[in-house]
Amino acid sequence: MDGFVAQLKPEEPLSLREQPLARNTNPSTPFSHLGLPEPDLSANVREGQVCAPCEDDLDWLKIAVTQVDAHTSRVYLSGAD
Repeated sequence: MDGFVAQLKPEEPLSLREQPLARNTNPSTPFSHLGLPEPDLSANVREGQVCAPCEDDLDWLKIAVTQVDAHTSRVYLSGAD
């Protein structure tokens, strides 16, 4: 996962959150309705703000990266305009 994250080149380094949050910070649960675990409720997540404010109509963009297995990472993007 670290090699993948290094290639993303966010504006600020992504932080590692080792423990799941006590509750999901996004009340709309945008990922669980797709059958995916919510990144807020996962452990060992690299996360951070990609841009805020972003260019054009996008107000902010956040990224969360979880390791699925030794060869696969899942990337979550959430944004607002």
